[in-house]
Amino acid sequence: MHSELTNAASWRTNVCMKSINAYGFEPLGSLASISAGYPFRGKIDALPEGKVAVIQMRNADPGTGIDWDGLSRVELPRISAKAFLRPGDIVLSTRGGRNYPYCIGKLVEQVVCSPHFFVIRVKTGAVLPQFLVWQLSQKPAQDHFAAGATGSYILNLKREVVENLPIAIPPLSEQQRIADLDAATRAERAILTQLIDNRAAEMTAIARQLLTPAYQRPEQRAS
Repeated sequence: MHSELTNAASWRTNVCMKSINAYGFEPLGSLASISAGYPFRGKIDALPEGKVAVIQMRNADPGTGIDWDGLSRVELPRISAKAFLRPGDIVLSTRGGRNYPYCIGKLVEQVVCSPHFFVIRVKTGAVLPQFLVWQLSQKPAQDHFAAGATGSYILNLKREVVENLPIAIPPLSEQQRIADLDAATRAERAILTQLIDNRAAEMTAIARQLLTPAYQRPEQRAS
């Protein structure tokens, strides 16, 4: 694990040493279609035998991504194929103080998302979805979303705010380089998190072995 972390850090350093130039901007709405998730009416009732998986807010975590194994299954009335997510789609959370994007990879079943997400579907070859996810995650985009959010108790993101977000469009080679760098950063974070968790578990085991006898009654220690 240590060697993986070292290799990732070395790769990232080499990438960062290359210059990143600035290019023009376009509003996101001109680069991608933006629509709300499937319009469920009321509570989403899970059915074990359901043929359609549903991404809900509880299934999406900024650190670990989408919990695919935890998705509920449902049965839906006959709907257009456009409602199903496709590889390369981006789902963007619309509620709360942070609006996180998640890129959809390879799918092995029919999947929709709840209406608490926007589905962003790139409609031009000039922008890579993974690069767009990185850009949507950065502070300028998050500040833009926060400035346009509405609601006093739970903030909600409006579609026109997302459509008007300025998107930088460098050459595809540079987009890929940035997306690869972002993936390496996420891999490093996962490795570090695992190392921290392992160390914490080790220290807990040491504490249990060393300190537990001090809190036991004499008859418990004797046994």
